Amino acid sequence: MLSCMTYLIPSQEQAHAGLRAIKVVLTSAGPLDGSRRDAIAAVQRHLLHTDLDIDALAPIAPEELARAVEDPALREQLISGLCAMTLCGERVDERELLEVERFAAALGARPHAVRQLHHLHEQRLLLLRIDISRSSLLGKNVRRMLDEGGLYGLARNVASFAGILENEPVAARYRSLEAYREGTLGKALFTFYRENGFSFPGEKRGVPEGVLTHDLSHILAGYGTDLRGEAMTIAFQAGYRRENPFGILVFLLVQLQQGVQLTVLAPSQQGMLATPGLADELVRSFVRGTKMSIDLMDDWDFWSDMAVDLDELRRRYGVVPWEAAA
Repeated sequence: MLSCMTYLIPSQEQAHAGLRAIKVVLTSAGPLDGSRRDAIAAVQRHLLHTDLDIDALAPIAPEELARAVEDPALREQLISGLCAMTLCGERVDERELLEVERFAAALGARPHAVRQLHHLHEQRLLLLRIDISRSSLLGKNVRRMLDEGGLYGLARNVASFAGILENEPVAARYRSLEAYREGTLGKALFTFYRENGFSFPGEKRGVPEGVLTHDLSHILAGYGTDLRGEAMTIAFQAGYRRENPFGILVFLLVQLQQGVQLTVLAPSQQGMLATPGLADELVRSFVRGTKMSIDLMDDWDFWSDMAVDLDELRRRYGVVPWEAAA
């Protein structure tokens, strides 16, 4: 079994067993819908490198799946993947949730995503927001802001974002990026903010510094800021995460497929995967992230790279061209 970052690549036999389990879960409440078919096809094409007819696959019992997949880490990943695929539909049905629970029990794996599916199905949305925020994008960044500036620093970040006050020293540091040489990460970040009309960290309504890695991921990957580009950037981040990558995918799918607002930093939308070709692009973006040699969300000192050329950073950190993620 090979590993790129934390995503584990299953054998062809394990992939076959996993797809049979996916079919059991996703057809327990009725036929496969178009969004889930597209997601399965994309996963087969870019992640599993299989070409199986999902309609022809036989069901699999939880005990048989447990015999096929023995590695604890791969079991955890498989159950997380079942949860993510369940979220690709229009809604989560109780029968689907029960099947996920049966497989999770047989494999002895219960990742955060299982609990989050329960919260969503039972409409415990406050608990869902807290749970996903703690275990995905936001939790890590809030911890970083606390580590770097303590409660006072966190409060100043929040106050700037809320438009209450400006943190002039922080804002001035980001404005100074205008003087950086063209082609560097710093100049690209300055241009990205100015062209999109964003406020810099420290400015009123400016993004908190703790989530700046998201914008830097936009720049390194070359994705836009429309809803499609935002979704692809989050999938890219999930791919390079060393810790709980599927937590970020759950965040993405709950916010943009299930339509539950998890953060004020981005709008929610229901049925994102109905967009033609988007499921394929999201999986390719995830694969692109798995090829990276660094987790940008794990204590990356981006200021030390601000004067470095973007092309050099992409080579250094393994950001492959879009075509190489097919």
